[in-house]
Amino acid sequence: MSERLRGKVALVTGGGMGIGRAICEAYAREGAAVGVFDLKTEIADDVARTICDAGGRAMPIVGNAAKRTDIFAAADALKAEFGPVTLLVNNAMYNRYGPLEAQDEKTIGLMIDVGFKGVIWGYQAVIPQMREAGGGAIVNIASPSAVIAMKDGIMYSAIKAAVAAATRSGAAEFGPDNIRVTAIAPGPTQTDGAMRVVTEDGWERRRERIPIRRLGKPSDMADAAVFLASEEASFITGDMLFVDGGITYAFS
Repeated sequence: MSERLRGKVALVTGGGMGIGRAICEAYAREGAAVGVFDLKTEIADDVARTICDAGGRAMPIVGNAAKRTDIFAAADALKAEFGPVTLLVNNAMYNRYGPLEAQDEKTIGLMIDVGFKGVIWGYQAVIPQMREAGGGAIVNIASPSAVIAMKDGIMYSAIKAAVAAATRSGAAEFGPDNIRVTAIAPGPTQTDGAMRVVTEDGWERRRERIPIRRLGKPSDMADAAVFLASEEASFITGDMLFVDGGITYAFS
């Protein structure tokens, strides 16, 4: 264990499953105290318990990333337990693919509230704590669809493009406070949730489109998130890292 994040305190939204869970566990292995923020109590509890059983530090935090008060409460709870938040991962997302005309106002509203407003609430909640601590790092989970077209994904693509823009502008605004803001754009990744809805044929089609001919794993995204949060990336801010096996540039 290299403990590249020793002494850091991390808040990870959507930390109970998939990429979020992998990042929580990776951050804990690298020495960070982790707030596992998720909508479901049992899922947040399970991740935090797994981390603590392995010798790490974590606390489950139940909340909705769409609610500003929940994000602020999470940051305050982490500070009370471990000290000021110095790492934030904006991972939570509510998504429904499909033709735009088939998506109702409620669905679109939820996607925007969780996927974009949640990022803004995260910024507002942790920036004062990061300033207090002398700096920090924010990692947003964006998508290749922020820069390339996606069929049946107009709202998802628009939200992730907004996240990418908020990454660049956040880097400019918070940089003078020694706060870095970066993003990860995951390619096709075999998370538990995706495995439930994508068929084997669907995975094979995705695999064939990826230049290196393999699908992403949650651990691939977690490794990138550790790097971007660490001092190894201390001169990197505003960038979006495509962790996608080359698919973005192959089809752009």
